[in-house]
Amino acid sequence: MTEKIELASEVNSKEKELIIRKRTAKMFLDDVVRQVTQGNLPAPFAVLQIKQLQKLFTQTLSELEEMALDDLVGTDHYIWGDYKITRREGSKTVDYSDCEEVMTMQEHLNNIKEKYKKALQGVESGATVTLEGHKFVDDNGEELPLPKWKHNKTSIVLTKA
Repeated sequence: MTEKIELASEVNSKEKELIIRKRTAKMFLDDVVRQVTQGNLPAPFAVLQIKQLQKLFTQTLSELEEMALDDLVGTDHYIWGDYKITRREGSKTVDYSDCEEVMTMQEHLNNIKEKYKKALQGVESGATVTLEGHKFVDDNGEELPLPKWKHNKTSIVLTKA
């Protein structure tokens, strides 16, 4: 049977300090949103600052998660208030790299995909002629359907200038 670790109702001074800092950070973030909404701060500037903070949070979290994973070995979960963290084992995948037949078919599939992709790119550059019904003619004279572009969600990216 796995054991559950539940944080005691009494927290030590360091844990209390972390909880207070978390609340202060939440108030800070709420204030940034309010300042942008009221027009006191430009949204791109606020997003830049928050993205930088997010990067620091992600870096800090990755430093701590390995230790937390080790602490959660043999336990069911760790509870604090209404939240809990649980250790979840990584998923299993199948490695086909030593299976010649699968690798050959994968290479064949990649080549077919590349042919269709080049045809679609050719439509944009004017090198591929589009036929009725959103089709094209390949090098062998075969009439094939053109794939369609799929777009991911637009996002804002933080990089060093």
